[in-house]
Amino acid sequence: MKSNIFCIGELLIDMVCVDNKGLKDGEKFEKKAGGAPANVAASISKLEGNAYFLGQVGNDFFGKHLIELLKTLKINTEMTVEDGSTTIALVGIDENGERNFDFLRGSDGAYSFDNIDLSKITGSDIIHFGSATGFLDGELKNTYYKLLDYAKTNNIYVSFDPNYRDALITPDKLACFVEDCIKFLKESDFTKLSDEELLLITKEKDIDTGVKKLHEFGVKVVTITLGSKGTYLSVDGKHDIILSIKIRQIDSTGAGDAFVGAVLKQISEIEDKQNVSFEEWKRIVSFANKVGAITCTNYGAIASMPTLNELK
Repeated sequence: MKSNIFCIGELLIDMVCVDNKGLKDGEKFEKKAGGAPANVAASISKLEGNAYFLGQVGNDFFGKHLIELLKTLKINTEMTVEDGSTTIALVGIDENGERNFDFLRGSDGAYSFDNIDLSKITGSDIIHFGSATGFLDGELKNTYYKLLDYAKTNNIYVSFDPNYRDALITPDKLACFVEDCIKFLKESDFTKLSDEELLLITKEKDIDTGVKKLHEFGVKVVTITLGSKGTYLSVDGKHDIILSIKIRQIDSTGAGDAFVGAVLKQISEIEDKQNVSFEEWKRIVSFANKVGAITCTNYGAIASMPTLNELK
């Protein structure tokens, strides 16, 4: 019996520059669906897991496009709100396939806890928090904290990804962002960070030392994505680097979200989520690495994520 996975946060339009000139010099843009928690939900659903999206889009053409896409992907949208304007992310891709961002924020930050039907969330389910816009000013931040409190009160499995974006987290907001991340890490069963986020949050350049600090915060399972080098996995005092597959990278947008979705889909199929062996975790991460890598081979996060049949 698969658990339901509830992903809360932003669902937005990525306007992706596809001529490899970055935002400043780019001229050709394509409209893609994006938003880290929505990407995670898409990855889960494309891998035949049970995903809900909790968040707000605009009552506009972009918003309607996004809702239709989620429904096409069989993501549950009962708790998704259409009001205001849709958030837009401008995504520049350089000649190496790496990204730079700018944001035109809409109404995703207005999402209220009152829109969540708590009767649908049981103790066997999973709640995933992605914080690209979740810790910015707005009602969404209050909703995050209320839902986290509900999860811990009811022993619900918690996943957290900081999703740091320097275009969103200005220097004057950085200390507050890190403080919020630490509060969520303390309550998380699983977390995924990039090596950049690990340094940002722990202030440790050495991965082993940084990961040890995350465990001291209270995180049970830590994964640090290392791009083509694979993923650093740490559970119960054991750690290893799980290798990925070789690909020709086109656009890394959404790769980390695809990875998280692949991890959570597999965890949702395990009854005792708190007692997964290190060997099983290695298998889970190896599979998720492949999902993340394949997502890098085309433009657009959700469009590039593989289905379970494609992986087979």
